[in-house]
Amino acid sequence: MASLDLAAVGQKLRDARKTAGLTQEQVARVLDINQVQLSYFETGKREINLSLLEKLASLYGYDLGYFVSELDTREPEIQLAFRGEELCEEDLRTIAWAKNFLSNLAFLNQGVRP
Repeated sequence: MASLDLAAVGQKLRDARKTAGLTQEQVARVLDINQVQLSYFETGKREINLSLLEKLASLYGYDLGYFVSELDTREPEIQLAFRGEELCEEDLRTIAWAKNFLSNLAFLNQGVRP
């Protein structure tokens, strides 16, 4: 990911997390990473591997391409309303799974006419 603008990727990660209503601590616990590490990714101080970026995109309800493209703004593919402060780790994993499932379903239905 050396050719990516890490600061831009980080800003998108931070914005997506905030849009999802999640704290760094919650996200770090769900993904089993250190909160400081997540902070470094969000500030662009460290490179992020593709696998972790995919997990973050899924959790936040965005397509992976959003984070690696040069587009500045975009709404998440899937939006779910919930109160992040009241959720346990299992709830967040379930939400990430649901967002990923719905995103894949929406992709499969593109171009399919009723």
